[in-house]
Amino acid sequence: MTQSPDGTGAAPDISFVVPVFNAAQHLDKLTGQILSLRDRGLTVEAIFVDDGSTDGSTALLTSLAQRHDEVTALVSPGNRGAGLARNQGWDDVRGRYTIFFDADDDLMPEVIAPALARMDALPEVDTAMFAYRYEREETATFTAMAHDDEAILREALKGADEAVITLEQAPRLLRFTNYPWNKIIRTARFRETGIRFGCTKVHNDVLGHWYSLMFARQIMVVNRVICTHIVHPSGGNLTNRFDRQRLQVFTAMNELLDLLEQHPHLRRRYSHHFWGLAHRLVVWARPRMTGDLRLELEDGFADLIARISLDDLARMRTKHAPGLARALVNQMIA
Repeated sequence: MTQSPDGTGAAPDISFVVPVFNAAQHLDKLTGQILSLRDRGLTVEAIFVDDGSTDGSTALLTSLAQRHDEVTALVSPGNRGAGLARNQGWDDVRGRYTIFFDADDDLMPEVIAPALARMDALPEVDTAMFAYRYEREETATFTAMAHDDEAILREALKGADEAVITLEQAPRLLRFTNYPWNKIIRTARFRETGIRFGCTKVHNDVLGHWYSLMFARQIMVVNRVICTHIVHPSGGNLTNRFDRQRLQVFTAMNELLDLLEQHPHLRRRYSHHFWGLAHRLVVWARPRMTGDLRLELEDGFADLIARISLDDLARMRTKHAPGLARALVNQMIA
């Protein structure tokens, strides 16, 4: 039997790390979905990290942990955001594989066992990346993935239902929306190379998304839905945030740029994707912000662009993205 990555005993097949903030009404359902994997021959652990809930989630998680050996309930020191809660849960992971899930989304358990079997057979596949469905709670209707995400997945698959590739072969995977819950990672690999999420309350998934792709030796892209992502009209989803918290995008992007600076070969390879993401996020935020917040957004973008290197610009202008290079230069001289 495989030892857990921390050497403390037999490793579960898969660990779920789930940040929880005022999600009491969803916890029983998600726990049931996770534990149903036992009926599919898998051993599991569910690590819930309560992030300062005030709706009874903390007590419910304690009860779930008392009733199920597979459940661990951790408490974050205050409401720090899902990224730091995921980092806290990651420290306790014992499973051979890990998925970072959200408390208010729906898991498709039938996808997990076949994926782990394939990853066991392909020892250099460190990340498996899946499709998702999207639901707005107020209408209870399903839609396909975001159009851009669907195109990126289709491009990587090249007409197949599964593709095993490197990031160099499909770098546009970095442009996929930065969701944590559509990826399964090989725990031992990311203990070795490191993975973490950002410190901000919004956009904290950007760092984890890039970690899970840039440091994977191989990536298995699978055309199966692993999650129904549910957007709650009064909830904490980023799409509901139109206040100062949007400015945390620059903290998130600076964290990611710090990572790229620590790995110059990765910066050379993927910097145009970084700047493309930064530009797209700012263009997306502009019409949603007014007054002083709009001015602060522009100032934050100017400060971020000040970190661009001549090498970044040269590669974009001559090789990868001349239009983006012009847009960034125009922003610098505006």
